Amino acid sequence: MSDISLHHTLATAFSMGMVVLLSPEVFILALLMAAHRSRARLNSVVFFLGSASGLFLAIGIGLWITPATSPGVELHSWIRFAVRAGIGTALLWVGIYRAWQFLTGKDDRKPKPKASPAGWKMKFLSLFPSLNTTSSSPINAHYLISTFMVGFFTTGLHPKTSILAIAVGHQITRANGDLAKVSGFALFFVLALLPVVMPLLLAVFRPDAGPAIKEKCSAFLEKNGRWIAALICFVFATVLWKDALTTIPR
Repeated sequence: MSDISLHHTLATAFSMGMVVLLSPEVFILALLMAAHRSRARLNSVVFFLGSASGLFLAIGIGLWITPATSPGVELHSWIRFAVRAGIGTALLWVGIYRAWQFLTGKDDRKPKPKASPAGWKMKFLSLFPSLNTTSSSPINAHYLISTFMVGFFTTGLHPKTSILAIAVGHQITRANGDLAKVSGFALFFVLALLPVVMPLLLAVFRPDAGPAIKEKCSAFLEKNGRWIAALICFVFATVLWKDALTTIPR
């Protein structure tokens, strides 16, 4: 039983982690931090800390909302049904959204014309100065906290990535044995943070290689990332809804 649980937990963690890895938003923002003219290392480190904290919180939410159960025992209750059905529905929404983006060619990373006046853009960059690659704002508490919060919200509490992290936290709670729980957490955490870690390493060791890598990775993600992410989300939404139906009180 524990071996099956370990394999299932790792499969879930790997798949959800790959969806985050294939989502371009976090990677593009992390590369933006690493492309700063004079503070690439500082921005990348603070952005990484914010991303890791947000991701940890989202997984914790998944652990918190999942009712505890004895190993190998499946209890029937409306709470368990609601948790799994809710996460399954959320994953289904992510899958539909990614499939819609792939089929229509919509790119939510490209700013839309006339979406925001120049004055609003300048105000936004004043609130988050690290997003301006040529800024020379002083390094103070506001600069560090705003950079941290960009990573915190875009990686951990982004509407799409947070749903995936909550799903992994839910699966970890259901897993049998500490090995399955720790392995699932570590696998997802590493995969989900790779889009942040890679630009961080570039900023530290090869800052000049960032633009070329950004172009190649962005091209791959733009072509294939959305349909792969949609397929994974559809599969696990189906699995979670199937599990949810088995927990309805008879």
